Amino acid sequence: MTGATDVTREALVERVIAWARSRPDVRAVLRTGSRARRDGTVDAVSDHDIELYTTDPEPYAASGAWAEAFGPVLVSVGLEGPWENPARLVLFEDGVKADFQVVPLDRLALMAEEGLDDLHERGYEVLHDPDGAAALLPAPTGKPRAELPDADEFADLCAEFWFEIAHLPGCLARGELWVAMSRDRTTKELLETVIEWHALTRHGTGHDVWYGGRRMRQWAAPGVWERLPDTFAGFTAEDILRGARATAALFAELAREVAAEHGFPYPEKAEHAVRAALGRLPEL
Repeated sequence: MTGATDVTREALVERVIAWARSRPDVRAVLRTGSRARRDGTVDAVSDHDIELYTTDPEPYAASGAWAEAFGPVLVSVGLEGPWENPARLVLFEDGVKADFQVVPLDRLALMAEEGLDDLHERGYEVLHDPDGAAALLPAPTGKPRAELPDADEFADLCAEFWFEIAHLPGCLARGELWVAMSRDRTTKELLETVIEWHALTRHGTGHDVWYGGRRMRQWAAPGVWERLPDTFAGFTAEDILRGARATAALFAELAREVAAEHGFPYPEKAEHAVRAALGRLPEL
């Protein structure tokens, strides 16, 4: 594998467009992600996010051989995409990486009628559109719609968090460090959601909260980012438990503020019991 240059990365796009022109079933090609947004965030490791809109997606799920039309393939991983569509992650021998989504053509008409989803609202680029179907899409605003939870969503997330983190002392007492770290990862994903809700509560739903923790340093409420290092741990029972206590403390503080601002009930009893259990490893 060689290091990809800007020239080789854009050469991939040219090959995709040429291929699409030769395929009667491919009626549109869109690019999303940082390369489509053109907001200055593209860097040397930015992937291509390419959507192939076709009248017949199923053959693309059976085999990934079609990706070889774009260059020699080093690694190819078949997945199910966000719309129950075939998807393929490809690493080419020249170092270029691409995330291909093979999407039913009627999804373009759906977005044209009902509006863009969060991904496309961030930005998209039309690469191939012989029928003009993609031209009917609304222009992206660059900022997706942000939503706060209702009381039930908030309660469910809090319950899941305290349930998951309550398992850690038992796992650690058994010496199951790998299992404990897996549970810990789940608590971090739930913490991420509360950090998002907390930022929206502080700054309003017009605040631009990115997905998957991206750019969190910029959008999280002041002081949150600086506390995150303490929530991560090394591969020892003592340190995992220390990180869990820090995770629980931050989650509780942010969730309490969200609950107070929106009038949601907060699970005080669960928090107090679980945080007490995190104070030490149980004796087996």
